[in-house]
Amino acid sequence: MSPMKLASTAVAALLNLALVNTAFAQDDLENSSWQLVAIHSFNDSVFTPDEPENYLLRFRMENRLQIEADCNQAGATWEFDGEALSITALVTTRKLCNAPSLFNRYIMTLQQTGSASLQADSLILRSSNGVDWMEFEPYVFTPTF
Repeated sequence: MSPMKLASTAVAALLNLALVNTAFAQDDLENSSWQLVAIHSFNDSVFTPDEPENYLLRFRMENRLQIEADCNQAGATWEFDGEALSITALVTTRKLCNAPSLFNRYIMTLQQTGSASLQADSLILRSSNGVDWMEFEPYVFTPTF
């Protein structure tokens, strides 16, 4: 491979890497809504919701987090600093959702959140243990009338 071609390939790879992990701030999360795409766990387990719109995160002003978790509602506080995201004071209703519900796995993974990053158009929340992580995509409400 010619030195010029090698240099252009290296530059392209660096640009792609820069686009994958986009730096963002607390203001970027505030007033945004996200729906769950998948929960990734140990042993390469992947859990995907049948109805992603039933698993929402809405980052509100004053560090409030509104959560839809299948047939349950939840609320929490959130704080973002650099890459560290903490979700605290989580409270939830405890209705028994119809199977196959991801309610328990979703809430438990949210409680363990330690960091967040934006990758392309996805929000990635990683657990503090580094094993579990969740992928979200932007949620836009579409009326059905």
